[in-house]
Amino acid sequence: MSYSRSFSKRVAVHYSGSVSYPASQHGGSVSYSGTAYEDVIVNINVDTDSFDSSVHRCSNTVGVLTGAVVATEGAQVLSIKNNAKKIGQTIIAGFFKTVRSEISQQIMELKNKIDATLMHLDGLAKRCVDKQHQMETDYARLSGRYVKIFEELNAELKNRIHEVDRPVFVLKKTCDENASRYSASDLVGTVAVSGGENGRLETMISASVAKRNALDTIAAINTFLAKQKRTEGILQHCILPEGRSGGYYLPVCYIETSNEADRIDREVYCPDAVQAIDKGAMKELLSGKEWDGMDRRDAEQVRLYFNSELGSHYGTGSDEHDSRVKDCMSRLFKL
Repeated sequence: MSYSRSFSKRVAVHYSGSVSYPASQHGGSVSYSGTAYEDVIVNINVDTDSFDSSVHRCSNTVGVLTGAVVATEGAQVLSIKNNAKKIGQTIIAGFFKTVRSEISQQIMELKNKIDATLMHLDGLAKRCVDKQHQMETDYARLSGRYVKIFEELNAELKNRIHEVDRPVFVLKKTCDENASRYSASDLVGTVAVSGGENGRLETMISASVAKRNALDTIAAINTFLAKQKRTEGILQHCILPEGRSGGYYLPVCYIETSNEADRIDREVYCPDAVQAIDKGAMKELLSGKEWDGMDRRDAEQVRLYFNSELGSHYGTGSDEHDSRVKDCMSRLFKL
């Protein structure tokens, strides 16, 4: 927009000089000086129409550019938002996929461990059942053996009591026979007269027998309790506490032979049911062992068991070969 401006300023002008005048009488020159002031006014007309039109055109151009920039920025923001969503979804999907894969692997590992543990527990359960059956069988065998021993002891005790107190028992038997004969015959009066005496006598005999039986029973009970206490002590000594490791024993036969060439052969024999034994390690262990002499009592037990097994396997048959084998084994055992 065109406009006008006025500027005013006072200008000071200094002047000086000299003037010569002609000689009228004497002649000469005169100096002068001073300051003159003048107000100067300047009017300025500024024509801005061309500039205004240029500014208007520039403003329109800048507006269009601003709209383009705003549209571009909106498109960029939308693109960034969409790309961010895609990237976020991709990251989340990949994370959950990784987590699912890891969880699946862990589930598979745990499933395999659980299956293996269940199989192990199943095997342990079967072993426990087998051990239970074996313990029941052993208990039944041991209890049957002890019951048989106790029955034999009772029978032997009864026989010994009869032998010790044979006159008393004979007297009791005779009295019973006489009482039966008296009651079965017509001698009722005799029975009535001797009933009191016989009753007192039988009471005394019965009391004596009862006391003797009670004494023998107490002695047998003491013997039984002592044996039971010793058996419990042996079992407590043999039983290992839970959680402790221990060894177990297997029957093996170690044979060491030498021939004419001074060659030593070693061999280990064990039952067919024992498959886990390391025969090489057993040979090394037994070959370097220092052997002690066998106790006489143990040797006698081994001899009795050997003779029993030898007789049960070969018997007293008429087979000549079995007889020779039996004799050879007896000679070797004696050596």
